[in-house]
Amino acid sequence: MRNVTSTSRNAEKFLPKLLDRLGKAKAKAVAHIKPGDDQEVVLSRFKKIEDELQRMEDLKLLPRVTLWEHTLFSQFTVLERLVDKLFLGDDESNPFNSLEAITDQIKASISLVQLPSYPERSLEFTHRSQPESSLTAVKKLSKELSQKGLEKGIYESRAMANLRRSYEHLEGTELRLCFLSFSIFPEESVIKKRPLIYWWIGEGFITATQDKTAEEVGEEIFGKLMKQGLIQPHGNVNLSTSCTLHPWIRCMLIGLARDALLFHFDSDWPWMPSCQVSLCRRACLVFDQNQTSPGEEDLFTVFNVNSNYLSFKREWLSKLKKVVVLQLGRWQSSPMHHIEVDDEGLFLKGIGAQHYLSFKYLSLRGISGITRIPSCIFNIISLEILDLRACHNLETLPSDISSLRKLTHLDISECYLLEGMPKGIGKLSSLQVLKGFLIANLINTPSRLGDLAKLKKLRRLSIYIGNEAVMHDNEFETLKEISSLRRLKISWAVVSPESRGKIAHQSLDFSFPPDLEKLDLQGIPLKEVPPWLNPRQLTNIKKLYIRGGELCSLDHAGEETVTDCKWRVEILRLKYLSNMKIELTEVEVQFPHLLYLEKVKCHEIEKDKYEKNIFWSKSQGQKLSKA
Repeated sequence: MRNVTSTSRNAEKFLPKLLDRLGKAKAKAVAHIKPGDDQEVVLSRFKKIEDELQRMEDLKLLPRVTLWEHTLFSQFTVLERLVDKLFLGDDESNPFNSLEAITDQIKASISLVQLPSYPERSLEFTHRSQPESSLTAVKKLSKELSQKGLEKGIYESRAMANLRRSYEHLEGTELRLCFLSFSIFPEESVIKKRPLIYWWIGEGFITATQDKTAEEVGEEIFGKLMKQGLIQPHGNVNLSTSCTLHPWIRCMLIGLARDALLFHFDSDWPWMPSCQVSLCRRACLVFDQNQTSPGEEDLFTVFNVNSNYLSFKREWLSKLKKVVVLQLGRWQSSPMHHIEVDDEGLFLKGIGAQHYLSFKYLSLRGISGITRIPSCIFNIISLEILDLRACHNLETLPSDISSLRKLTHLDISECYLLEGMPKGIGKLSSLQVLKGFLIANLINTPSRLGDLAKLKKLRRLSIYIGNEAVMHDNEFETLKEISSLRRLKISWAVVSPESRGKIAHQSLDFSFPPDLEKLDLQGIPLKEVPPWLNPRQLTNIKKLYIRGGELCSLDHAGEETVTDCKWRVEILRLKYLSNMKIELTEVEVQFPHLLYLEKVKCHEIEKDKYEKNIFWSKSQGQKLSKA
């Protein structure tokens, strides 16, 4: 974890070092630019950056930092990385854009420290977040609308009445509750689907049916809201895993959620939810608002909307005797969103026996600074969803997690410092989703792939093969025994050339369950296509993703029986495969059922230059070979 306290003690030395590093970056940048107008532009932009930094030093802003010191130095960490990227030549984008980004970051840091100071907080817990100009503008607009009496006019307008009718036409309470949950997200947010569905499950907005799991019900609701235009897909429509909300729909939802007492919206800031719990049982951690009021023991949900720094008193969690959902981690689509704790997550030890009957969903996704998960978490027998994804400082889990018999979702993916898997995973009989199963050395991983064959409800699995992985003979053959498995992702760590022969040998025994529908391969360290990657073995695959790695082709040389068999894949995504040259005419023949193709940075023609990227959809009516 970055040592914030140490950084703040050396604040006086930070700017001179940064100015010195910037000078070296300028010299290197200018040396690689031809004399002329471009050089003048670069020099002028560097001058602007140096002037802004000098202004910070002259104003002696750093010694004035009190409440916002963590946020400021988080800003400076970003600034330092931007300068390092420019200096080391790691930035693939236009250097002019880097200079603009550095200038913007400095201005943000200056404006941050010049904000009026806020009173110190002495309540049960504090939360701080980077103040954003957009949020400040929203607050100002809200006050102006209220003062002018325009807010009531907006809610009573004909347009708003039409939007309310679209809400009233939604069938079923669960669909309406799920839709109202969007009211708490800031304007223009990009909302990731998976944490949203996890929240709905934890709250009890959605439950499993006889034919569908709770997650499948959530997927269906998300699809209905998108089909009706109430939420909008973000990015590629064919692969929509995130969404946004139109400002007018958000405005309507705020009014409805406030009237239903689903959330409390602060009277001074009616456009954002509140931590106040006197009127409802859901508290939101939001920047620049008062803390929770008496009544914490009745809280049902605590949701982190946009707090970047969590600093809880350890006793606080013990008061939440009825809590069902603790969404403290990241819900945002962007992995760049930063959340940090300053005590290595020791506040989690406040969870005790009083939570064992009701607590269903805990998210610490994307929180840095947490090095270990206390064993008390793994004693919550009622827990159904545990999301630890992208806790980059997480090193160890409790030695045994077999007590979580009701757990349906466990996500420990992107926790790259984890040394191994605890024992007891094979006893989690309710598990439907397991992400980040680590294959490491035999000592640190008592749970092996063979244990997963006991999980009769497991539908989604992602496996990470570490660079020190040691596998039993024929270990991957056991995958075919997980008959319920529908989606599988296998990721390889970066491996040395000496290890590739061993991996090539180990990969020969891969075998998959017959009803697998999606296969995602990331960083595959093989140049020749492995024998198991063929349509004869993967007969029901609908989605095939291959991202990164050494593969040169999908063709099985000299194996006509494999080549003659056609894939049933409908969505094919090939990304960052610098060795792979793809002939679209061959793809069209081998993938006759294809509905969507994505080809990004494949076949490196020369350094940093690739064949043309392709985003093809059959719905556009164009033949693939002419894309």
